[in-house]
Amino acid sequence: MQGSLGRGLAEPQLARIADEGRHLGDGFYASFEEKFRGARDNVASRQRVYLPLIRDVGVGTQDRPVIDLGCGRGEWLNLLREEGLAGKGVDDNYILVEQCGAQGLNVVQGEMLEYLRGLEDGSAGAITGFHIVEHLPLEYLVQTLDETTRVLVPGGVAIFETPNPENILVSSQTFHLDPTHLKPLPCALMQYLVEDRGLSRVEILKLNPYPDSAQLENDSPVAQRLNELLYGPRDYAVIGYKT
Repeated sequence: MQGSLGRGLAEPQLARIADEGRHLGDGFYASFEEKFRGARDNVASRQRVYLPLIRDVGVGTQDRPVIDLGCGRGEWLNLLREEGLAGKGVDDNYILVEQCGAQGLNVVQGEMLEYLRGLEDGSAGAITGFHIVEHLPLEYLVQTLDETTRVLVPGGVAIFETPNPENILVSSQTFHLDPTHLKPLPCALMQYLVEDRGLSRVEILKLNPYPDSAQLENDSPVAQRLNELLYGPRDYAVIGYKT
């Protein structure tokens, strides 16, 4: 059946059909982002914590740009631009790329590992990825980290933010809200992977706890532990540097 369906079609036509099929979910995911990602200003405000990391290593210049993988709606790229830092993005979602283009952001449509493989050694000052690694199969994630290490300049920084499974509400509920998530990634696993693929000075930065109003007010040890498990940091970032 497969052979009869494809009979008479040139290879470029078959490739176009396959590409169109791969992007059938782009509209759904763009709408999903608008519903559940949060207001763009709020997302950008949370990402400000990473600006000192970019500035401290002297990157975000035209010859050492920040490369944002899975740039989505472009909050991070917009923030970089506002701060006078050079950034580029790649995303596989046509609709999100068009939205970024409408904002005047430097974004290309494409598969991010293929994009990284097209970059020269030591051509990026920083590689970032916000809530992208939890979407990746292990082999793909390892290859992405390998390419990240290769394309970073010496002294460059990699930053990958992902949901924090130490928070029980995250690992049992909110993580699974996104049907394209594969599995939660514990901090220790991500730290090991980043170190194993060649980056150094690797650290974990835990972020975005629930507001104080959500936490138990009792000061007992049990209440304190429950606050840590249920209302603690919802995200974390693994940060590593190229020596």
